[in-house]
Amino acid sequence: MHTPQHGAPNLMLILLCPILLAVGRAAVESQALHELEKEPDYWDAQARATLDAALKLHPQNHRAKNIILFLGDGMGVSTVSAARILRGQMDGGSGEETLLAMDTFPYVALSKTYSVDKQVADSASTATAYHCGIKANAKTVGLSAHAVAYECNTTFGNEVYSVLRRAKAQGKSVGIVTTTRVQHASPAAAYAHSVSRSWYSDADLPFSARQQGCVDIATQMVTNVDIDVILGGGRLYMTPKGTPDPEYPTSNSRKGDRRDKKNLIDVWLNANPDKRSHYVWHRKEFDEVNVKTTDRLMGLFEPKDMRFEVFRNSTRDPSIVEMTEKAIQILSKNPKGYFLFVEDTVRGRIDHGHHDGIAKLALTEAVMFDRAIQRAAQLTRESDTLTVVTADHSHVFTFGGNTPRGNPIFGLAPKKADDKMPFTSILYANGPGYVHVNGTRGNITMVDYYDEEYMQQAAVPLDAETHGGEDVAIYAKGPMAHLFHGVKEQNYVAHVMAYAACLEPYTKCPPHPHTHTHTSAGNMALTYKQGHEPLFIGLLILISLQQILCVSEEELHASYWNNKGSQALHAALNIQPNLYQAKNLILFLGDGMGIPTLTAARILKGQLAGKSGEETSLVMDTFPHLALSKTYNVDQQMPDSAGTATAYLCGVKANYGTLGVTAAVPRGNCSAIIGNEVKSVLHRAKKAGKSVGIVTTTRVQHASPAGNYAHSADRDWYANSDLPTEAVQNGCRDIAYQMLHNTEIDVLLGGGRQYMFTTDMQDPEYPNYRGDRTDGKNLVVEWIKNKKNVKYVWNKADFDAVNPATTDFLMGLFEPKDCRYELERNPNTDPSLTEMVEKAIKILSKNPKGFYLFYVCTYVHLSMTFFWTIRGRIDHGHHGGRAKRALYEAVEFDRSIGRAAELTSELDTLTVVSADHSHVFAFGGHAKRGNPVLGVSRSTAEDGKRFTTAVYGNGPGYQIVNGIRPDVNESIASHNDYRQQAPVPLDSETHGIEDVAIFAKGPMSHLFHGVQEQSYIAHAMAFAACLEPYDKCQIPPPPNHAGAIHPSLLFLLMSLVPLSLFSV
Repeated sequence: MHTPQHGAPNLMLILLCPILLAVGRAAVESQALHELEKEPDYWDAQARATLDAALKLHPQNHRAKNIILFLGDGMGVSTVSAARILRGQMDGGSGEETLLAMDTFPYVALSKTYSVDKQVADSASTATAYHCGIKANAKTVGLSAHAVAYECNTTFGNEVYSVLRRAKAQGKSVGIVTTTRVQHASPAAAYAHSVSRSWYSDADLPFSARQQGCVDIATQMVTNVDIDVILGGGRLYMTPKGTPDPEYPTSNSRKGDRRDKKNLIDVWLNANPDKRSHYVWHRKEFDEVNVKTTDRLMGLFEPKDMRFEVFRNSTRDPSIVEMTEKAIQILSKNPKGYFLFVEDTVRGRIDHGHHDGIAKLALTEAVMFDRAIQRAAQLTRESDTLTVVTADHSHVFTFGGNTPRGNPIFGLAPKKADDKMPFTSILYANGPGYVHVNGTRGNITMVDYYDEEYMQQAAVPLDAETHGGEDVAIYAKGPMAHLFHGVKEQNYVAHVMAYAACLEPYTKCPPHPHTHTHTSAGNMALTYKQGHEPLFIGLLILISLQQILCVSEEELHASYWNNKGSQALHAALNIQPNLYQAKNLILFLGDGMGIPTLTAARILKGQLAGKSGEETSLVMDTFPHLALSKTYNVDQQMPDSAGTATAYLCGVKANYGTLGVTAAVPRGNCSAIIGNEVKSVLHRAKKAGKSVGIVTTTRVQHASPAGNYAHSADRDWYANSDLPTEAVQNGCRDIAYQMLHNTEIDVLLGGGRQYMFTTDMQDPEYPNYRGDRTDGKNLVVEWIKNKKNVKYVWNKADFDAVNPATTDFLMGLFEPKDCRYELERNPNTDPSLTEMVEKAIKILSKNPKGFYLFYVCTYVHLSMTFFWTIRGRIDHGHHGGRAKRALYEAVEFDRSIGRAAELTSELDTLTVVSADHSHVFAFGGHAKRGNPVLGVSRSTAEDGKRFTTAVYGNGPGYQIVNGIRPDVNESIASHNDYRQQAPVPLDSETHGIEDVAIFAKGPMSHLFHGVQEQSYIAHAMAFAACLEPYDKCQIPPPPNHAGAIHPSLLFLLMSLVPLSLFSV
């Protein structure tokens, strides 16, 4: 954040214009935009406008008349971020600043995608989850996990029913739009019950299945539910065997497929004679459909899947945007409302593009998908239509590589790899892009890497690239959209949609719009039918207890998932925003902790506790509010930890490698600093009389913590000996010096002794190590000077001896540079992150102007303590290509969050957990449920060798020798120093470019919502605590008595505590 100088030009009114907010902002000249971005007022104005919108955001607690579910098949967070940049570049901008239509949705959550039997799920089991509210086994649709894939006799009695079917039962119109075949797994779960997602027509059923009475998916589509609008591909499965296709009459492979000689198109046309029904197969016929005189419409535009958008013949086939528009226009005529499912994906066609290893196909589909979302928004009203956008699963698609701002999305990274050959910023962890010629990685400059069929390089050779195992995002707007929050099981999606529209099984639900009945979250009773009583705390505890089992018998039952979904829904209904002023702030920063890292850490945490892992909850998973953060720097598409630290700590986006300064300062230019400094939330907290502290497992002078106190043109100016001549001549100070002299910090814990002492001073732990300083200054002595009740420690024994009650200032530097990895830490010599966090909170909380804790009754002050912790060793583990080190760090990081929660009160402490950036880390394959997250796949690759499920997009794990990929087994993969394989050789794996998550709880945590610029974090935290520039915020303090806790918060607390206890 930046306080403008008196008399400076007031950019606020200028910057609050639509240029900041409109999707079409990319039309502005990129250079002009980048010049604006150098001004701190630009980011301040943007954040203030966003904050104002967040403060005005009120949940719509009335019933949804209409529901639209957009499903991006395979559309993980990395795909969304890349599609955003592509859309912006297609419109002439640099891309990173672009807003997708889904980015404008006010509510965001994360969805856990595993299936009952698979760690990495398929589109069938996930479709059953988000359509029917039940997690299922892979390959099956519309059935509980009691059904076994391909075993027909397990179908009967295990059927579960979709939101689409329940909507139809209540008189709503229903529709399906897809760019795949309409019998594909994703739409099929809306209407079919099949132990095989591939039983498209009766010709696909084995003889035993026909004998036992199983029915193919196409038949079920026209007989199970009267679907009003069906648009997509799949003609082949609808007509008798040998029927010529109308578009390809001479093609034998495209002729009708049905053995039963039924024409299912005719069956559908004749099913409802009272309605005006039409069937079309060509664009011309589609365009001629009069929506006013059409009640039912089936359009099948290809024998199987529709063409990719880049290959679509616009004279023959409509786009997904056009199909979505037509569907809404027909369905919206029903006064009772409608349910519409729209799929465009990577299997949808987004999904297929990724499976083929062709990113251009996948991302172009994703852009068109977003345009369909935008068109739907123009045709509907947010007041009566709940719109949800999500994905079924992700892919092992990575996106990084030190790219500058505006780098073409399908272009090359700016530097060459270690083999002296170029590489694209987009790469896959596995797939058909693995190609080695004459023993070397292919030189991509010899091919057209912008071609629509170019396959990006991959680390492991597979005939089809695999799904990813990480969480996917849920974006929501409209009635009851606020119920999408935090981290949820995927089946929760169906429960919220059903509740919002008052569909079975929820008999008590929101009122109609404009009903004057007062309805609050606290008095919305939630009743689940089918023999289940209303949910009580005992049931919540019972369900929580079930989580201690690996893959429990209960998971096979529909009732388990229905109860679990209802439980989460009830908790969401009882969440009330904490509108009090934050007395304390805690910001946990997981350096490099992207969504794949979070998910893998969750699984590892569970597996370390003896469970399968996927069902485990991290502590941060229990936080009620969640947002996504756009991480780019002003001058870089792929950010670093310095530019991002300036954003989330100071509220201003900056250049790569710079700290605490605006983007007017190029990296390394000391003379540009003066007048371009920006102040952090920590600095403003201290100015307000609060205690402040930093805890890190890196050196305390590392970029992430340094953003709290330093103003430096280069993140590497740790000690004065690191300063170049130009910097010394212009009066610049090193980061260690600024740490002591810019802001008085009460607690400093981490590494970094080397930069505090002179070159003639021995390190106390490693006598051969000496200090770095050449200015004769002993900064530890300088820090201790003139302080009372001060301690400096460098080992665990002295650290343990520190009494927080008699210590007001504590500096602990436990290594010359970074602290050791958790896997290597000697617990007898070095404290853990959790121990450092605990000690820091106990010292800081003594300040009566902040972190004042009392067991029952809190005497409230209009003040706070700002406390900052970073887990930089997650980042370092990834850079080294060593996933085990990174994930163990992440588990310890989560443990420290849990300890902080035990030592603080959610009533007065705003806790935020986020990351500065991601990494090109992926995990996928065909892993079964409970497969070791760092283990080896159950199948072999195309070269006959095994591979780990965790792989990097680039880095030192490139292990090809003479064109041969080394084999791997569990023993090799489990080693602490094992480097996961990568498709491109780099000495250090790079950051990723995709969005990262923000988790929040406590006062004003509801302000963290939707998709935000990373600089928003600092503004929301400052506002919550009434710090400059929001010191006139007029937020009331929390109540004086802990006993005044809102009953709904008590309910939420009681529901979450068992989950936390039994997931550790």
